[in-house]
Amino acid sequence: AALAPAPAPASSSSQLPDWLQDLAMPSGPTPPTAQAAHGKKYIRMPDDYVKVLVGKGGETIRQVIEQSGAVIRVESGPRDPIGIVSITGDVAKGEHFIREALKARGYDLPELSGLVVNAGACGSQSAVRRDDIQIPTELVKHFVGNRGANIQVLERACGGAVAI
Repeated sequence: AALAPAPAPASSSSQLPDWLQDLAMPSGPTPPTAQAAHGKKYIRMPDDYVKVLVGKGGETIRQVIEQSGAVIRVESGPRDPIGIVSITGDVAKGEHFIREALKARGYDLPELSGLVVNAGACGSQSAVRRDDIQIPTELVKHFVGNRGANIQVLERACGGAVAI
């Protein structure tokens, strides 16, 4: 049996059937504000804040994840005095809902700066650059990843070397 040739690719998502519209790649560049919001961020907070964020049986953190659409994980152990919470995806929205959940329970998390790694941020730079970033000791293992997997991803994304 002969196979029919594949149809020519559509030039825009408007030519796709309705059921494929949500899977189509955008025809233009993604707006900078949308790009900047996505990535990964680590937030340090006291252990009692982490316990409040998790909530009874994980109820609060599940609600925050559902509201924000971000992946939120507690990266520290239950006995660590300082907790580490990671937000992956829509960092700004995830952080907003974390702050709201804590505030609703009487815990005000101060504004903190943190490292946000954007998916496409490095590839757009044409000049050779070297930046030194200080990473707290307890976060190095998360930065490196399993067998250096996160370092390899960063090196591929930036087209350069990452050294610790």
